[in-house]
Amino acid sequence: MHSTNRLVACWIAAVFGITALGIAPLFVYRVDLSRLTFSSSIPIAVGLGIELTAYAPALAAILVVALFREERGIRRLLRPVLRWRVGAIWFVVAALGSTLIFIAADATRAMLHAPLPSPWFTFPGFASMGFLVGALLAGAFGEEVGWRGLGQARLQGRFGALSAAVVVGVVWTLWHLWPVIAPGGLDGTTWADAWLTLVRLTSLSVLFAWLYNSTGGSLLIVMVAHAGYDMGVNLVPGANGNHADPVLVVMLAAVAITVAVVVGPSLGHAPTADGPSR
Repeated sequence: MHSTNRLVACWIAAVFGITALGIAPLFVYRVDLSRLTFSSSIPIAVGLGIELTAYAPALAAILVVALFREERGIRRLLRPVLRWRVGAIWFVVAALGSTLIFIAADATRAMLHAPLPSPWFTFPGFASMGFLVGALLAGAFGEEVGWRGLGQARLQGRFGALSAAVVVGVVWTLWHLWPVIAPGGLDGTTWADAWLTLVRLTSLSVLFAWLYNSTGGSLLIVMVAHAGYDMGVNLVPGANGNHADPVLVVMLAAVAITVAVVVGPSLGHAPTADGPSR
């Protein structure tokens, strides 16, 4: 097996291994996810475990790169987090793009006379907004160092950017569905929800890969985009409360397909002479 394939395979295994470790306390303490709220009182081990799952992609990436003892491996992995010298327009697209898509989805629902969220737009208070931004950016780091920093960057050098984005999107989806195996996690979950999540996250994976490649491999831009998506979820509530409704998913897929057609399957990636991504 090629060394890149082996490293990525080990990283994927580590992502799910760390996630399994993180959700183990849910089974030990029999915490029902369907009844868990932000203000719920839970054992500290459960809280730390859930937090561990949020950082599993990045922790797995750092661990695997260190174990493979690559030259400048961890530095190569983390340096793009500080790559901020890109055009200002990319920060605007990353921060606001998802919110604009959410608003467009609501406009489409209105034209189709489909149910709309009420209210269709909410704006958190200043204090809660500051807390939310910090939490979202931290969460974006915990995921994007893995998804784009290792997965996309390593796979696209061998298989092409679009194929890499689809593979990362599938892994991202499987990881994101970990709550369904936890106590109470299956309540209200259907196969339709799983398929919508697959299309939604694979579409986002293509769009995030495009942002990553178009900015010379800036993980900072992708982190802003990830946080921007989560922020948009809070600003523009979904019609069914979780942004997995068909109208939004179809719109995200349409935007991702449009980008892939206009930009090309390279998604802005310029392969280097030795193959791997920047």
